[in-house]
Amino acid sequence: MLTEKRSTGWKALAVSATVAMVATVGGTMVVADSAFAKTDMDKLTLGGDAKVKYEVRTGATFGSSKSNLSAAASRIRINVGYDLTPDVSFFVQLQDARKWGSENCSFVGTTGVGAGAGLGGCNPGAIGTVATVGKANQYGTGVDLHQGYILVKNILHQGLSLKLGRQEIAFGDHRLFGTDTWSMVGNAFDAVRLTHSAPMADVDLFWARLSDNNGTTFGSGTGTGPESGVFFPEAGRFATQDQDLYGAYVTLKPAEKWTVEPYYFWLNDWRSSVGRAAITDPQAADQSRSTWGGRISGKTGGLDLTTEAAYQFGSIASGGLTGGKRERINAHAETAKIGYTFEPVPMKPRLGFEFNYASGDNDNNKATPAGAVNQHRGNFNTFENLFPTNHGRMGYMDLMAWKNMVSYAAVFDVKPSEKSKLEVKFSILRLANKQDNWYRGQQVIYATSCSTGVAACGGRANEAASLGQEMAVHYWVTLKERFKLEFGYGHFFAGEYLRKSRPQALSAGQARSTATFTENGDQDWGYVMAKVEF
Repeated sequence: MLTEKRSTGWKALAVSATVAMVATVGGTMVVADSAFAKTDMDKLTLGGDAKVKYEVRTGATFGSSKSNLSAAASRIRINVGYDLTPDVSFFVQLQDARKWGSENCSFVGTTGVGAGAGLGGCNPGAIGTVATVGKANQYGTGVDLHQGYILVKNILHQGLSLKLGRQEIAFGDHRLFGTDTWSMVGNAFDAVRLTHSAPMADVDLFWARLSDNNGTTFGSGTGTGPESGVFFPEAGRFATQDQDLYGAYVTLKPAEKWTVEPYYFWLNDWRSSVGRAAITDPQAADQSRSTWGGRISGKTGGLDLTTEAAYQFGSIASGGLTGGKRERINAHAETAKIGYTFEPVPMKPRLGFEFNYASGDNDNNKATPAGAVNQHRGNFNTFENLFPTNHGRMGYMDLMAWKNMVSYAAVFDVKPSEKSKLEVKFSILRLANKQDNWYRGQQVIYATSCSTGVAACGGRANEAASLGQEMAVHYWVTLKERFKLEFGYGHFFAGEYLRKSRPQALSAGQARSTATFTENGDQDWGYVMAKVEF
């Protein structure tokens, strides 16, 4: 969590200088405006964090070449908030997130080092290229506005607040909506959120625009887009082709340390499904998906318990043709966690058990006699994970999303000191539906499971549900009050699904997946991360 502190005394002078420097717009100092000249520095809050992570993974693809990967990344966040009145404030959070080396842009050519066309003056395809800008930088490409919103408290009624703008939205255990703190970028939404807080219950209502079909940006000057800041759709584009998300989340507080949290989310997506890779894509286009669910969480003495269940219904376009056949969505997911902390024992050891389930669909890869795949039979049963923080929920190696899965886990942790924690977690990972795919933590397909009629599988369906087992060890420690370190290591023991997914299995009619995994498909993963908050 980000921390903030007030600027006072001599620090206020530095803050004033910083604000003056960064508030220059078009050569005119914003601080020259009379409104800014009256800024009360005691109402200004500053905060942020800096995070650096190095991660390595061996046997990443389980392939015959045994791909080994490693990467370092960093993220800087700067927060600025100001209370205009006790009930009206604004907040801005700038973020720079990037993978180290992704901006290397030097190549030797006749026009000199670093010359050429393309992104940042680079030409990745030029002859003689030594290194180019990373085209698959999963951590973003530089400075961006992560959050920026207006907050109005006690609007119309005591305890009712309104938040307008780009903001993080997270509920419960972050299984459907999370900030995704493991990612260097994180999740944020352009949204309107209404919150009412009371001693017995909190109520959240929100609307978020995920994708807008207007096309070009304000004042493009091209004659085809919105001009002079007026944003009307271009010719051939309609407001009804956007992607919107609506939600209601209630937190009831029946007893101390216990909450009951019913919720409803509606993903309303009118984008065209033409060109969509698969119906199983995360937040796939052309669907109307409702999610009803609830969560119960609490603690009594040393016992802690959390359980959650969600049911999804609606419709989604099948295949890649707009206006074509639609499938009925019928999916569900459940989770339960229970643990006991031995408070009187030194280091306060805790022993816990976890269970996760999310439905799949046996028609996702089924082929017709003509050879076409994704031939559903009226129902689409694969659960949609929405916008979660999956890291650590179904294992730490990010090998599983809350999507066509079953997992069982045992967790043991101790606290050597008030500022450190050591945890060991053992997880068993399985497919809920053997003919649906294996979806990794980012919700994309890790391996396509064999289904009836698929030529690449010899026409046979997968009969293996066991993906494998994960053993992970983590250590967290805080040093020098604000300097935090994390260390983690995990080993994945390949299960039957992987052992029967190699080329030899195809000829033997025993294939589980179209992926060419090797016999020895184990995987190792590790990371170290440092973070400072201010």
